[in-house]
This record gives sequence, C-alpha cells and structure tokens, in this order.
Amino acid sequence: MAYDPLKLAEAVERQAAEEKNGVVYRRYWRFRGGRWYGGIATADVVGCNLRCGVCWAWRYAFRADVGQLYAPAEVAERLVSIARSRGYRYVRLSGGEPTIARRHLLAVIGEVPSDLTFILETNGLLIDEGYARELAHFPNLVVRVSIKGATPEEFAKITLADGKYFYRQLDAIRALIAAGMRPCEDVYPAAMLGLTPEGGERALQMELAKIDEGLADCVDEEYVILYPHVVDLMRSRRLKPVRAVTPDGVPASMI
Repeated sequence: MAYDPLKLAEAVERQAAEEKNGVVYRRYWRFRGGRWYGGIATADVVGCNLRCGVCWAWRYAFRADVGQLYAPAEVAERLVSIARSRGYRYVRLSGGEPTIARRHLLAVIGEVPSDLTFILETNGLLIDEGYARELAHFPNLVVRVSIKGATPEEFAKITLADGKYFYRQLDAIRALIAAGMRPCEDVYPAAMLGLTPEGGERALQMELAKIDEGLADCVDEEYVILYPHVVDLMRSRRLKPVRAVTPDGVPASMI
C-alpha cells in the first residue's frame, strides 16, 4: 500500500532529531570529502521520507535510529574543516533527506561562511512557500531538487509512495523561484531517470517548462549507480533500470 511521505517525515523527525536547550540536533552517519561537484565536503544525514528502490544510502536513509546526534554548529564546523583542508568551494548535506528537522537545517546553513556554496540536495516534498522563503534568505545556497522519475507513475514505482506527491517536487521548485531564487542558478532540477524509457524524460521537461522555460534545459540527469547493495535492493523490489552506471561512472549493463 502506498504511504504518505509527509507523515513519514514526521515519524522520522521524532527519531532522527532532538531538541536540547533550544537547539535542534540531527543524526548523521558520516562526514566526508568527495569528487562530486568537482570536490565537496559532505555530511550524510540519517533518515528520509521516501523509500526509493534505487537509493545508494538506503541502509541509513530507511532508518532513523542510527548514527550520532550533532548540533548545527558542529555539523558546519566539520563541513568547513573538510572543505578548507582540501580546497573545496562546496559543502552539502546528503545521504538522506536534509529538509527533515527544518530548524536544524536552517541553522546549519546559517553557520557556513559565505565564501563557501552550500548545496542542498532534497526531494523537495517538505518545501512549501514558507520554507522556500526561509531558504531563499541565504545568498550562498543552491537548491538541487531531485525528482524521482519523469511521471507520477514512475515516482510511485521508484518510491512506493502515492504518485500524487510527484507534483510536490515541482511545487518546491516553483515556490523557491517565487521566493526569489534564480532558476538554473540558485535552484535547479535533477531527475532520477534510471527507470525512464528512452524519450520519456520529455514529459518531465514539459512540466518544468510550465514553471520556467529554462528549467527544461538544466535538468541534471541521474542514473542508477550499481553499488552491490543497490543491486540487492533493486532485486528485492523487482526493479530493472534501463539506464545505469558503475560506481566509477561508466555506463553499465542492466541487472
């Protein structure tokens, strides 16, 4: 049976976040540097409000009771330390859904120096007009909304959630632009197209063009990364991607 990702987000937050003396702590399972974006410092959060069958971090994203609690200042300090030591220009939260525990996320972004760009990778489901205005306040923030599939049907197949929530991802982009973020610069769409038939991405491009004509041309296409634990998950869900890459980014044969 399909689930409600908004209700799941509330349940995850109760386990993955905790308020202490007015400060909201969030669970993280890893801090690291990496090659993405040409070099970026990453803090991997615990817990997500989707259950995607192609998720590389599902062992931690599908749970909310693991990892360690960190205050926003501690998270920012670790990210900045990694970035400075390696000469990175970018930092991010990844590995789960960062927009869960709203006050924590906003505080982390606020602690990151303005000379570093904070990339928020999100499924967008929790970003309403109010949340969008708060995010748009940060001049060094870029929001990457990762859309699951190209249609409501693909969204449901990938996530097992009700297909109607596909449109909330698009609404997040719309809200962020309305709040003053520039399309394709401050906010842009990514799309998991690993299960999308050849040419099927056109449906998504048409939806994005309704928001802003430029968005259809700046989609960051995502394909399934064939880590062994991702292959296991896909097999358990009977998913067979049509586009996939090896962990090194090389186009690969499908499972």
